[in-house]
Amino acid sequence: MKKISFGTMVIRFFMVLWSLIIIVPFAQLFLTSIKNNEEFYAGLWTLPTRPIQNAIENFSSAWRDANMGVGIFNAVIICGLSLILTLTLSSMVSYAIARRHLRHENKLSNLYLIGLLVPAMVGLTPMFIMARFIGLFNTRTILVLLYTATQIPFSVFLMTAFFRSIPHELEEASYIDGASPWRTFTSIILPLARPAIVTAGIFAFLDFWSEYMYGLMFLTDKNKVTVAMSILQFKTGNGVRMNWGVTSAACVIFIAPILLLYCLFQKKIVGGLTVGSVKG
Repeated sequence: MKKISFGTMVIRFFMVLWSLIIIVPFAQLFLTSIKNNEEFYAGLWTLPTRPIQNAIENFSSAWRDANMGVGIFNAVIICGLSLILTLTLSSMVSYAIARRHLRHENKLSNLYLIGLLVPAMVGLTPMFIMARFIGLFNTRTILVLLYTATQIPFSVFLMTAFFRSIPHELEEASYIDGASPWRTFTSIILPLARPAIVTAGIFAFLDFWSEYMYGLMFLTDKNKVTVAMSILQFKTGNGVRMNWGVTSAACVIFIAPILLLYCLFQKKIVGGLTVGSVKG
């Protein structure tokens, strides 16, 4: 039996502790979603007496009261279009920076890095004025454009690092065979860059799905709100006591797609972040 060093034991202890810190709030949220208000105020870890009936009531109320069906539909449309635009534009920009030997490629790359440092909230007022000026206020289109613009810097940063790790001999062989730069990009580079593209897409989707500040500022029509904005229907007001079971059920509905996505693609996320760190 291999002897475990003291340092390894300490690292494992903190990893287990960190896992508990992450798991316990999710367990608490799910437990609250199958309890009524009396059971919630009786104690955070009090077990519900009628979990199935409470779950049916809470989740149906959350779906109905917050109009989450409309919110999910709008979020899927907005996130889907934003994701397509983000990955398409980012992959082309990253290929140009990493593989086309541009004259000022380092300056261009640094320009996108600056985009990672500037908080998106800084430009809310100019974006609001511009949205009203061009007639996109209270439309889903403005959210698609804003989501895409704010996510491109990170996607370019991630994809550029991966594109630079691809051997140049593959491109040279393609050019010898008579392929154009566009054909080389679509037929050789993109298939090889699938891990980075998937990773960038997952991170983009997570940001798009949970974002609500832009929606609050640029949308006024209740039929255009996203699912993140639907959760705000459960905020307290006028001294009315919040129904914590229904609110927790709405939060479970909101985070379920994110958890499912992460469980399905967790290996690809880690692989996409590390595969471009070593030059092949």
